[in-house]
Amino acid sequence: MKIRRIVIIAVIIVAATAAIVYIRGKKSYDDNSAASLYIPEKPGIAVEAYRASYGTVIPFVEASGLITGKNEAVLVSETRGVIKKVSADIGSFLKKGDAVLSVDSSVAELSMVQAEQQLKSIQIDYNSVKRAYEGGSASEAELVRSRGQRSGAEAAYEDAVRRFENTVIKAPFDGYLADIESGIGTGNYISEGVRIGQVVDISEVKINLFLGDDEVQRIRKGTRAVIKTASKVFEGRVDAIALSSDRNTGSFRVVITAANPYGEEIRSGFAADVSIDLAENSNAIVIPASAVIEIGTGTWVYLIESNKAILKKVVTGTISGNRIEIISGLAEGSPVITTGFKSLSDGALVIPNFENDDGGTE
Repeated sequence: MKIRRIVIIAVIIVAATAAIVYIRGKKSYDDNSAASLYIPEKPGIAVEAYRASYGTVIPFVEASGLITGKNEAVLVSETRGVIKKVSADIGSFLKKGDAVLSVDSSVAELSMVQAEQQLKSIQIDYNSVKRAYEGGSASEAELVRSRGQRSGAEAAYEDAVRRFENTVIKAPFDGYLADIESGIGTGNYISEGVRIGQVVDISEVKINLFLGDDEVQRIRKGTRAVIKTASKVFEGRVDAIALSSDRNTGSFRVVITAANPYGEEIRSGFAADVSIDLAENSNAIVIPASAVIEIGTGTWVYLIESNKAILKKVVTGTISGNRIEIISGLAEGSPVITTGFKSLSDGALVIPNFENDDGGTE
């Protein structure tokens, strides 16, 4: 009996010990398993941010065109003959009336003398017929016929004088000889109607723009325009706006004029980009243009809510410098992210550093 009691007690002790070991081992296993499954929370992404604010934007219309001079004239020969002298080269500055070239005038001069003599002879005949008509010895038909002959002779003489004068091709206004035809040279024969060259006055320039109806109705004559060409920037004004559209394109012609502050550095034919200012809006919600993201056909920003980056769709308006107008989607004070988009996703934790307009932080 005594031995049996000892055995039972021993069994109980062993079982209790085993139970304690099992429980402790299980607790250790559970603790290790929980530790292995723990995923530490990711730290927030540092980003630059900006609070939407009221500001001023100056909307504008942009277009491109070609620069032309204030005055441009193509020189065309109005007589024929051998070129005696070419008096100007390409790029020469000419005053109004300066000779560009002269043609042998001997034939034109002879024609002018003959026409003058013919006119004098017919004038004598006309005077005689007129006296006779007044004396009743000539009919009215004879007088009309004689008057017609005189008018024809006068026209022929005026034409001969013009041809003689046109043996010297002159600049029609102050400007530069922009080009001259390669075949124009001393000793060459020139016919009537032949193009000689072109004179351009670039003291002022003009640019023809072609705008759509939505754009043209927003501008006014006299509106300021900024012209960019050949690495130069200068100001001009809207000088004229077409009242009807082009039949082929449906666009409206708008003429920009400007004083040329760069002289020969600006040339006729240069391409120019023009920005036409519209009425400014001083009560617009603005954010940095860098904050706007294009996704598909929409524009979006990352709005900060509870330190998380949340994609928010917005409607944008005018871009003014490095700021952009927000028409809808944000209110004053709305915090938006301006940099670091590659590291962001919708709902990501962020650590914002807010920028002020002067570049400081708040």
